[in-house]
Amino acid sequence: MALNIKMPFKFGGGNGEPELSRDNAQLVATLHGKHYDDCLAGRVFSHTPTPIGLAIPIYTGTALAGGMPIWNPSNSKVNVELISATVAPSATGTAAVGSYGLMFRNNVGNDLATGAEITAFAETDPVNGLLGGGNVSQVKSSNAGACTVTAGVAAEFTRTIFGSGVAAQATTNPINFAHHDFEGTVIMRPGTLCWIAGVLASVRLYNTTLVWKELPI
Repeated sequence: MALNIKMPFKFGGGNGEPELSRDNAQLVATLHGKHYDDCLAGRVFSHTPTPIGLAIPIYTGTALAGGMPIWNPSNSKVNVELISATVAPSATGTAAVGSYGLMFRNNVGNDLATGAEITAFAETDPVNGLLGGGNVSQVKSSNAGACTVTAGVAAEFTRTIFGSGVAAQATTNPINFAHHDFEGTVIMRPGTLCWIAGVLASVRLYNTTLVWKELPI
């Protein structure tokens, strides 16, 4: 016969017992969101373009601005945990029907150089989730300007995160709103680069937001 043993514990200076379900599972109530503590500690960041938006690059492209690239330099001393990607239409433009995903590149180093994996990177300041406070980001990220790399390849298309399935028209957008939660399943080590790309070229403009946290190694 199974024993139902409740161990007392102290909370706020008093004694109490955890509340159990009928199956003896401990019941837990969440006071804050799952990233609250990291956000309060100033470790959560995000970036997004202007309200006009930017086009998401094709996966074989070399210009990454609309892919919201994040470059974790090899000397950053942090791991980047991707939290979420959100995409919504902005201005007009012809959309492409297909899938969109996360591109990943390893061994990208610290610095720009002719002939290197990254030859231009218009670094911009991300927004800290602790609005008006928090830590200074230790990675390079961009939501505008020239970000140029050697051409992407199919093997770098590492995670499908959303797709479109409506016939593309100049005034109709097949993506109304897409949100992907990475659930802690993608961590960028130092020396890596990630960005969002599509399987087809598109000139449709999108508001694309990437959210991440930076955790000291």
